[in-house]
Amino acid sequence: MEELKIDYKFNLEDFEIMEDIEHSYFPNDNITPAEEVLKWYQRNDLTCIGVRNSNNEVIASVNILPLNERTFYDIYNNKMNEADVVSSQIERYENSKEYYLYLSSISINQNYRNNYRVIATLLKGCIDLYKLLTNRNITIIKIMADASTEHGEKICKKLLKMDYIRDTSHNSKIYCIDGNDFINSFDKIIKFLSE
Repeated sequence: MEELKIDYKFNLEDFEIMEDIEHSYFPNDNITPAEEVLKWYQRNDLTCIGVRNSNNEVIASVNILPLNERTFYDIYNNKMNEADVVSSQIERYENSKEYYLYLSSISINQNYRNNYRVIATLLKGCIDLYKLLTNRNITIIKIMADASTEHGEKICKKLLKMDYIRDTSHNSKIYCIDGNDFINSFDKIIKFLSE
């Protein structure tokens, strides 16, 4: 069985691989260039979770961006696209503070798309990040996602129990959930993965 590992440390080459994976999912104008994603990561190095295979290649990733409130609601209200987010709009985590999170670009290499272990490993990475934030007494006010695919919609609706908000001008759907409701959903996911 192939070894999979969660990773939180990335360089430009890794982000270029993630960008290539995203091109198989999303329209080009919905994709943030690797160079900008690297700037997001340099501003807050807890913005990306990846899964590496036994060759140490990134095969799946998700960006979880703590956005300032204005940027969060600009995306929420369809006034801006994720691809327009710049690093100055991303918050740095501080203990005992509150944040608006944006789940961005959940993507998996085509060769691993139907691999339950890859999805479970990526979710475990998200759970580990959630626990780290909780241990720092960080509060999540709201979590939003922009689903560009049917698979993304299923993750938002069925797995994360997010509410549909609106269609966007770039052919995707905005979903959102309050932090406390998200924690309840996430606790169920944690229980399911540990069974």
